[in-house]
Amino acid sequence: MHLQRDSLATSLSSTLNTGLEGLLLIAGDGTILHRNERAQQLLAPENILDDSSKLHELITFYSPDDLTALKPEQTPFYIAVVEHQIRQETILGVATGLGFRWLLVNMSPFAEGSTVGFLISLVDITKIVNQNRTLKDKQQQLQLLVASLNDLVFEVTDAGVFKNYWTNDPSLLFYPPEEFLNKNLSDLFPEELANPALKLIGRSLQLDQEFEMEFQSNFENHQNKWYNLQIKPIHHSQNRVALVVSDITKQVESTEKIRFNEHKFNQAFHFSGLGMALTDLAGYCIESNHTLTKILGYSQDEIRKIKFTHITHPDDLKQDISLRHQLIQGEIETFTLQKRYQHQHGHFVWCSVTVSAVFDKSSTPLFLIVQVLDISESKKNIEILKRQKFESDLVKMDLETKVRQMEEFANILAHNLKGPLSNMQMLIDGIKDSNDEKIKANFLELLKTSNNQLTETLHDLGEILELRSNQSLTYEQCNFSDVLKKIKQQFIDEIQRKNATISTEFNVKEIYYPKIYLESILSNLISNALRFTASDKAPQIEIRTYKQEEGTLLAVKDNGLGINLPKYKSELFMFKKIFHRGFDSKGVGLFLIRYQIESLGGKIDVQSEINAGSTFSVKFLESKR
Repeated sequence: MHLQRDSLATSLSSTLNTGLEGLLLIAGDGTILHRNERAQQLLAPENILDDSSKLHELITFYSPDDLTALKPEQTPFYIAVVEHQIRQETILGVATGLGFRWLLVNMSPFAEGSTVGFLISLVDITKIVNQNRTLKDKQQQLQLLVASLNDLVFEVTDAGVFKNYWTNDPSLLFYPPEEFLNKNLSDLFPEELANPALKLIGRSLQLDQEFEMEFQSNFENHQNKWYNLQIKPIHHSQNRVALVVSDITKQVESTEKIRFNEHKFNQAFHFSGLGMALTDLAGYCIESNHTLTKILGYSQDEIRKIKFTHITHPDDLKQDISLRHQLIQGEIETFTLQKRYQHQHGHFVWCSVTVSAVFDKSSTPLFLIVQVLDISESKKNIEILKRQKFESDLVKMDLETKVRQMEEFANILAHNLKGPLSNMQMLIDGIKDSNDEKIKANFLELLKTSNNQLTETLHDLGEILELRSNQSLTYEQCNFSDVLKKIKQQFIDEIQRKNATISTEFNVKEIYYPKIYLESILSNLISNALRFTASDKAPQIEIRTYKQEEGTLLAVKDNGLGINLPKYKSELFMFKKIFHRGFDSKGVGLFLIRYQIESLGGKIDVQSEINAGSTFSVKFLESKR
């Protein structure tokens, strides 16, 4: 047994010592046969792993779901040994003297002569798991904060389908959640309510504006109640809006009573918690209550001398004037808008302003009733929520990118090392079993080829690991023309030999970015554009930069051989993928630059046709200085 273990260790030592990835070999009964230094660091930095012990009995592992310690029979290693079931990409926790770690565990069967067992891969993903837990906590806090509002809040698609809701009082819902989630507005509400709401949803997303409407409930448990429906665009990439439903029954009832009972109107006017005013049709104040004076800082005498246009923020004035005109003309009965009034001390106060008109018997407008609610604090809270959500989305995007890159790297290791190792083992067995020197020589030549393939793959993977470990990138102001000039010197011979032309249009002259990455990205794209060309066609390369939302776009267009995108699009940026035979290419360049771009929050895409050339588009997410 010891001789077999030593043989295994010797033949696979080059495989196990791969740097950042911990690797172990365990026998069919779970006994540790061999491990590399990284596995020792990840599992038991303070103690030496005993090669005579079984892994599932030696180390205590923890569940990522509830952080409970797993019994030995619950570990994937025990399950693989006893039940012969291999679980792929299992996340396990392990407590060491240097702290708690989360590990991404992959297992694959292994056979060496008469010895069978498992090859175990360990990758430290502690940072990713902790960031994901923090993100979930922030999202939960955000939902609790939204649910603490008194209104109903629904998340709805552009087609009117309910996707989510928040409320601190479920009794306010028109339907039980299971009856309205994933259902359409038009299926739940009468046509006279659903149609206007759907139109406003479309306008809100198209114009990126908030809209609102009022409606009266015809449901039994909300009979004759009035509601205000505010439609606010959110999740633009997913075409979704927030529907905020507020019970305004009391407001409507108060308005009706005001029209028929002057005494009650005066009581409500002067003692209301809302700022209230009566204005003439030109916008001058006739009378105001004390709440309004507190909101705006003026005395009642001072307010009487002020026209509403004098203290309205210029950006809010046009909509306010237009709505008042419609109100006076009788085109609408009332309106509510959020606007800014200038306080006596000079600053602006955000207010929710509701305006209605009073008419005489001949429908001639007499004056306007203005209700003002100070919403400055609410506005501030909403901005905080939006910022927190934006930050959460950025963290989520970063985590998803890193997880996907980790998965790709694990697949590369499993796929690109397995082939050469299997070939080498088969060739070694062939050399042992053959007595023919010619056959042995052929096998040795093939063994050398497999060894070269393995060495090349390990070299390329080493470059990737070095790229991943570069945590101290230096950002600097990069001039596109200067970077291109330096890269053209690298390819001057090929440019002259192929009579290639390179034209530029730098609408964005500079970018704040790691220069080493920018040079690598441009160099790889230009190299491909020069290399993959027809022998009878001079390469023509067009390079453009221009500004796009949230970043700068770099486009590199060529007239080369093109790529069969329907066939290869999913493999385009994968490791060691080659799409044109007969060219000196290892299939690493596009994989590397995609990582460089995406690791800094950017994106890369391609448009291409066979024999018509390709256009690679790189969207940089610039770092703030």
